[in-house]
Amino acid sequence: MINKHLIVYFTTVGLMATSAIAQPRVSDTVHNLSAGGPGQVRATSEAQVCIFCHAPHNTGGMEPLWNRSLPMGSYTIYQSSTLDAQPGQPTGASKLCLSCHDGTIALGSVLSRNEIIQMAGGDYIPAGLTNLGTDLSDDHPISFFYSSGLAASDPQLANPATLPDDVELDAVGQLQCTACHDPHKNTFGDFLVRSNQFGQLCTVCHTMNGWSIAAHKNSPTSVAGATAADWPYPTVTENACRSCHRSHTAAGHERLLIFENEEDNCFACHDGQVASANIVAELDKFSAHDTRRYLNVHDLAESHLATEVHVECTDCHNPHAASAQPPGGPYIPLGATLANVRGVTISGTEIDTAQNEYEVCFRCHSDNPVPINDAITRLSSTANLRLKFSPGNASFHPVVTSSPSPDTVSLNPGMPSGSLIRCTDCHNNDSGGGPRGPHGSNYNYLLERHYNVDDDTPESAFEYAMCYKCHQRSSILNDDSFDEHDKHIRGENAPCSACHDPHGVSAAFPTASDHTHLINFDTNIVFPEPQTGLLEFRDQGTHRGTCTLLCHGEAHRDENY
Repeated sequence: MINKHLIVYFTTVGLMATSAIAQPRVSDTVHNLSAGGPGQVRATSEAQVCIFCHAPHNTGGMEPLWNRSLPMGSYTIYQSSTLDAQPGQPTGASKLCLSCHDGTIALGSVLSRNEIIQMAGGDYIPAGLTNLGTDLSDDHPISFFYSSGLAASDPQLANPATLPDDVELDAVGQLQCTACHDPHKNTFGDFLVRSNQFGQLCTVCHTMNGWSIAAHKNSPTSVAGATAADWPYPTVTENACRSCHRSHTAAGHERLLIFENEEDNCFACHDGQVASANIVAELDKFSAHDTRRYLNVHDLAESHLATEVHVECTDCHNPHAASAQPPGGPYIPLGATLANVRGVTISGTEIDTAQNEYEVCFRCHSDNPVPINDAITRLSSTANLRLKFSPGNASFHPVVTSSPSPDTVSLNPGMPSGSLIRCTDCHNNDSGGGPRGPHGSNYNYLLERHYNVDDDTPESAFEYAMCYKCHQRSSILNDDSFDEHDKHIRGENAPCSACHDPHGVSAAFPTASDHTHLINFDTNIVFPEPQTGLLEFRDQGTHRGTCTLLCHGEAHRDENY
């Protein structure tokens, strides 16, 4: 009885499998290399079909009546930092497949003949996707034990006991080429054991968290407008896994991505041709999380304490779980586009699944903070936003928890005291109807609106639009909370940032000054008072305080407000 699982698939020039036409018999497929075979690569005169793989006599004794020599060299094996399996050199049926598909042994070199069978289309498998070569690092891992223990170590792998009958492991429990490919029939194209339309084959083994509601699984959007990728199906939902991954000869070896540059796998759709969100246009703006600046730096398994600065799409988005964000609506801790993404808590603990948007941001902007261009030098200074938003601070914007200050009288109607905000309420695109999120902005600091930090700039609704989004301009200029707001902002042309730190003031970096009301002086504008050498604010109760400092050439010493 001949084992039905032997050879991986042919899909390139000369050995093209037609997925649209079911080919249930090997004689109907391009694995029929006889002179009468349907493919472009076939024998010049040999009439036998099975002889290229099997013979009843004079074989090497290998099952199943194998009629070819096995490759003798070693292979470069697939590797990934997120791979729990331990693939070794090819074994079993996979090594039989490679006797043709690594391109080192002539197609007509069979053990039962003294001479090589002559081939009309060339003695060796043609160059292309089906000629895997000896470098298998760009191919799905094979020849590893797919056990219940492996599935337990990776919850996103199905237990092998649940695999359907058409997806078979070999006799010793290893996953081989034949788990996905049946060399004797081509019912679904590429000699697959089941159709991979809608990801049907991949999801037998890969049970990705969040996939059931993910946009990449469910979107009916046509891919007809895309020019970058080679997708076999007409819509996103039909391509499913194939939208980003290729199981053989993948350009992005680790994780089998279609393109080597991680972001190119995203931009194939998110450049305005397929997805409605044109992310590429956002990254071209003045201030951006531009993933194109980095190559081969990011790793999915990296710690948030990784030392090399970078940003990639998957730092913030999980493509297996992200779904479309409904417009508007009330405050939510975490948007649907950030589902199932790693994070860092306010206490500094790394977690596999962020529950709050700020925890995603803390992966880069906390304990190993990314340098920010044009960052303001503060009296109490740290770039660690996790420390600046800590609820133990004297003041902070209410990102992690509600503000402790009960007297923020300037809040716009509809923003009651105790409201929470998200990082993206300030850091977002500036284009209104464009894709939401901090991809790019024409304003500095990746802000949604203009925020002037330059001294001696006349006040206007535009200059401090970011502040005025939540704080009523009329209240600020009417001195409702501080009786010299108008004097400083309009009379002295001092920016809000001269006195206020928009994130918060970390208690881990104390100074002689009080830091309530987000007061943390910009030391390029505000200087120590010359005689005392002090630079400080003293909080003396509701809407009351004193300052000792030098600003705009005027010395203040315990000046009361």
